[in-house]
Amino acid sequence: MICKSFFECGGCILDMDYTSQLEYKIQTFQNLFEYQLKKEEIFTSPTKGYRARAEFRLHRENSKVYLSMNSYGKNNRIKISSCPILLPILQEKLSLLLDFINSVSIIEHKLYGVKILGSLNSEVIITLIYHKKLSQEWQDKANELSEKINCHIIGRSRGQKIIITQDFINETLQINHKKYFYIQKEGSFSQPNPFMNIQMIEFILSKLPEAPQSDLLELYCGSGNFTLPISKRFKKILSTEIVKSAISTLQLNIKNNHINNITPVRLSGLETIEALSYKRDFFRLKNIDLKVFDFSHIFLDPPRNGISDIEMLQFIQNFENIIYISCNPNSLKKDLEILLKTHSIKHQAIFDQFPYTHHLECGFILNKNKL
Repeated sequence: MICKSFFECGGCILDMDYTSQLEYKIQTFQNLFEYQLKKEEIFTSPTKGYRARAEFRLHRENSKVYLSMNSYGKNNRIKISSCPILLPILQEKLSLLLDFINSVSIIEHKLYGVKILGSLNSEVIITLIYHKKLSQEWQDKANELSEKINCHIIGRSRGQKIIITQDFINETLQINHKKYFYIQKEGSFSQPNPFMNIQMIEFILSKLPEAPQSDLLELYCGSGNFTLPISKRFKKILSTEIVKSAISTLQLNIKNNHINNITPVRLSGLETIEALSYKRDFFRLKNIDLKVFDFSHIFLDPPRNGISDIEMLQFIQNFENIIYISCNPNSLKKDLEILLKTHSIKHQAIFDQFPYTHHLECGFILNKNKL
C-alpha cells in the first residue's frame, strides 16, 4: 500500500508487506493458542480500499483545513492528504468535502471533527462535529453541501443533532449468493471491513447444519449483522442486546429481509441469564414465552474485554455448542480457560480485519465434551 503518511499516522503501524504481516499475525495467534492454523482457517482482506468508516480531526495551516490523525507513538496529530485504506467512495467524498470546507467559512468555522460511514452500495454519511451552536445559516449551507457531493450530512454540537436528509445508510451484503439488506445508523456500531465481514459470516454458516434442527441464543446481537443470515440455519433465534437503538434497527432489518423467526429483546448479558434462569421477570418479556425455545447453540460477539464475568461464562457452559467471535485474542484466551473445562474446540479461524495493524479477529466454535 502506498500512503504518504504511512508510519507517521497512528492508523497503520505495521511497516511490512502484506504477506509478512499476515505471517506475523498467524504466528502470534499460534503462539497464544498453541495451535497450527490450516490454510482454510486464514481469511485475508484487501490491502487497500477496505474500510467503511473512519474518524478524523482537523489540521489548520496557512488558512487551509486538512484532515488529521493521531501520530504514531506521540501525543499529537499530523495532517494527512489521503487515506487509501478507506473505500474508494469515501476517499472521493472526503476530497470533495475538504474543497467545500475550505471555500465556505460557516462550514469551516469551529469545525473540529469529521466522521464518515459508507456502504458497498456507495451510500455515505458525513458527520461534522462543532464547538459552536449550529444556526439556520449553517443548515442552509449544509443542505447545499449534501446536494453538491451527494451524501447525507449530520451536524453535531453540544445538545444538537441536525440531520440533512437522513441519519442512516443502506448496506447490501451478498452472502452465499443471497442478498441481505441492512440499515446502518450514524453513531451506532457497524463492521468496519465489509469484505472481511462477509467472510466471517460465511465461515460460521459453513459450520452449521443446512437444515434447521433447533434454536439459537445470541448475546450482543447489535443491529443483526450475524443474526439475519444465520436465521436460515435455526428454527428460532432469541437475540439480546442492551443498546435500545440497536434493537430498534434490528427490528427494521428483520422486517426488510422478510424474516420471521428472530425474537429481539433489549437485555444485557446478565439480564439474559436472569430471564432464562427464571430468577427475574422482565416487563420487556411480557409477550415472549421463553419456554418455547430449545437452544442447541449460543452465539457471542462481545466487546474487546470479552465476557470475563464468571457467572456468564458458567451459564454459557450449559450450551451444547458455542460460537464465539472475538476482536481481542487476549480476552478470548482468558474466557477459553473457563469454557474449555467443559467444551472442546471444533473449528477456529482468524480474520484479518485491519491490515497494517496488530489487530486480529478470531472465530471459535466449541462443542460440549461427552460425559
